[in-house]
Amino acid sequence: MKTWKWVNTLLMCTLASTIISCSGNEELTDEITNTGKDELITITVGTGANTNTRVSYDDDKVGSSNEDALKWEEGDKLLVAGYANGTLKGKEIYIISEGVGKTTASFTGTAIEGATTYNVYYPSSITVDEPTGGATFSPSAQTQNGNNNTVHLRDNIFLQATNVTDLNNITLEMKSSIMKFELSNIPTDIGSLKSLIWIVETDNGSKNMVLNLSSIADNNQVLTTYLSFISEEMSVKANGKFTVILQGDKLYKAEREIISGKKYEAGNRYTAEIDNSPETMKWEELANMSFTVKVDENLGFNIPFPTSGETPANIMVDWGDGSVLTIVNKGTTLSDGDDFNYKYAETGEYTIAIYSDQVDETEQQIPKINFWNNRDNNSNSSKLRLIGTPLLNTGTEDFSYCFHGCSTLENIPEGLFDKNINVTSFKYCFYYCSNLTSIPEELFDKNIEVTSFEYCFQGCSTLESIPEGLFDKNIEVTSFRYCFQGCKKLSNIPTGLFDRNTKVTDFEYCFEVCSNLTSIPTRLFDKNINVTSFLGCFQKCSTLESIPKGLFDKNIEVEVFKGCFSNCTNLKEVPEGLFDNNKKATNFMSCFSLCSNATLNKNIFSNEGSTDRFSGMNMLFNYCFQNAGEQNENPGEAPELWKYKRGGSTWNTTGCFYNAKATNLTSDNEYNTEWGTPLNWN
Repeated sequence: MKTWKWVNTLLMCTLASTIISCSGNEELTDEITNTGKDELITITVGTGANTNTRVSYDDDKVGSSNEDALKWEEGDKLLVAGYANGTLKGKEIYIISEGVGKTTASFTGTAIEGATTYNVYYPSSITVDEPTGGATFSPSAQTQNGNNNTVHLRDNIFLQATNVTDLNNITLEMKSSIMKFELSNIPTDIGSLKSLIWIVETDNGSKNMVLNLSSIADNNQVLTTYLSFISEEMSVKANGKFTVILQGDKLYKAEREIISGKKYEAGNRYTAEIDNSPETMKWEELANMSFTVKVDENLGFNIPFPTSGETPANIMVDWGDGSVLTIVNKGTTLSDGDDFNYKYAETGEYTIAIYSDQVDETEQQIPKINFWNNRDNNSNSSKLRLIGTPLLNTGTEDFSYCFHGCSTLENIPEGLFDKNINVTSFKYCFYYCSNLTSIPEELFDKNIEVTSFEYCFQGCSTLESIPEGLFDKNIEVTSFRYCFQGCKKLSNIPTGLFDRNTKVTDFEYCFEVCSNLTSIPTRLFDKNINVTSFLGCFQKCSTLESIPKGLFDKNIEVEVFKGCFSNCTNLKEVPEGLFDNNKKATNFMSCFSLCSNATLNKNIFSNEGSTDRFSGMNMLFNYCFQNAGEQNENPGEAPELWKYKRGGSTWNTTGCFYNAKATNLTSDNEYNTEWGTPLNWN
C-alpha cells in the first residue's frame, strides 16, 4: 500500500471541495469604520454554474452539484472594503438577510460613501490594511469534534472577490486550502488523542498549525482529520520536511523529506496519507524530558534556555496545567520575549514536559539548559523540585552552574546526563542543592570527556552518601576542587572513589566541612599520582577521628598541604611518616591547626626522623600545629622542626606551635620566639 499520497482537487469555482459556513459569532469591532452615510444597501453573493461559494463542508460531496454540500448559514457576515482611485474609503460588515441554506444569498449593510470598487471578504474578521487595502487572514484555533468530522472548517475558510463594480453580482473565490490527513496504524499507547500538529519547513523557516481534537476514542488507530490553511504560508521548500505530530498521553511524529518541495495552491484540497510504513512515514515517539516545579506567588516560570541563539529543533512544551501545548519552531531566535516564558493561573506544583521532534539522541534536541542564570528574574533555581527524566541532548560541552542554587531539588534521575556525552565541565553543577539526599549510580558514566568536577556538589548539606564508582568513567578529570565541600551529612567515602582519575592535579577543599565524616578509606588517593595540592582537603571535618597510614604515599608531586586537616577537632591520631613520600611539598601552613584532640607524632614528616628532610627548600610552616592537642590528656610528641636543617633556605615558622600541646614542647624552650609559644600545661 502506498503510504504517502497527495490528492490535489481544484475546488470548482470558488469553494468547491471544502468548507464551511461562516460563523455567525463575529461581533462588530472598533476596527470597522463607516465613511459613508447611514444608507443600508443589499448585495447579492451568487455563484456560477460550477461554483459553490459557501461552506457547510461534506468531504463525501466535494465537487458535487448537490446543494446540500455547500451553503450559507444563519448569521453569516462579510467584510466589504470600498475604494476610489486605489484609496480605501471605508469598510463595513454586511450580514446575511436572505438565502440561508442556499448557495446564493443576500447581505445587508451600510453603503460606503465615495466608493467605486469593492473587495468582499469572508469571514468578516479579515484584517484590511488601512493604507494599502490589502487583506490578511490567519485561520483561528481549529478543533475537530470526532473522527472524520468537518464542521470546524466553516469558521476557517478564506473567500474573496476583488475589484467588484457590481455589488449585485459577486462571486467569491476561495483563497485558503484544506489538508486532509488520513492516518492509520497509530500506536495504541498514545492514549486519548488531544491534538494534531502539522509542521513544514518553508523558505521562511519552520511553520506549524495545530488541530485540537475532542471526542476521539482512546487507542484509536485510524483517524481522519481536516485543517484549513493558507497555501503560501505552508508550502514546503525543496528538501524540506513535512511532519505530523499526534499528541495524546505521549507524542508521536511521522516525518518525510520532500525532495522537490511542495507548492500548495489556493482553493485546493490535499490529502496526506500516513500508515506507519518504514519506507515512507513511520510513527516515532518524540524525545521528551520532564521536571516538576513549585510556582510561588509571582506565578511565572521560564524554561531555562538561553536568550540568544536559535532552537535546534521543533520544540513543544506541556506546562502541566491542562493548557494547550506551546510550540516553538525550529530556528526560532531565543530571547527574553519568546514563548518559553509562562505565567500560571495559580500557585502550586506542576510537572513540565519538553518535547523535541529531533528523535536522534546523537543530535542536539534542545538548547542549552541552565536553571541558575538563563533568563532574568524568574527564580527558577528555587522553584525546581525534582527532575523526572534524563535531560535531552543540549549540544553543550558545559554543564557549569546547571542546577546551581536549586535548594528544593529533591532527586536526580538515573542517566540524567547520558545524552550529553561531550560535556567537559560540571563546575558548580549541583552547587548548594541543599535538599538533595542522594546521587544515582553511574550518573556520569557517559560523560567520559569531563575534565572538571570543581564545586560540583558543594553545599549539598543533606547529601548522605556517595555511590561507589561514581567517577570510574571520568578518566580525563583534572580537578575535584571543592567537589563535596559542605556536605555536612556525608558519613563515609567509598573505597577507591578516585582510582580511575589518574590525571587529577587538584583536591583542594574537596571534603571541607564534611562534618559527619568519621574516617577516610585506606589508599584513597593511591592512583592520583599527579596531584599537586591538597589545600584544605579535609578542613573542618569535625568528627574525623583518624588518618589512615600511607594516605599520601603515592602522591609524590604534591606541593601544598596547607590547611589539609585544619579544625578537625575530633582527630585523635596522626600516623607516622604521613608525609614521608611527599618530597616536593613545601606548604604545610595551618595543616593541623585547631586539631585540639590530636596526638602528634614526632616522625610525621619522616619515618626515620631525618632532620635534613627539607634542607634547601623554602618552607611554610606558619601555624601548622597551632592549638594542636590542647585538649588531649595524653599528648604525643611534636615534630622537632626547630632541629631540622634548612640549608640556607627561607622558612616561615610564625605561630607553628602556638598554644600546641606535646610532651616535647615546653614554654621555655629556645624555639618559642620563632615557632610560637606552646601551651604551658606541665
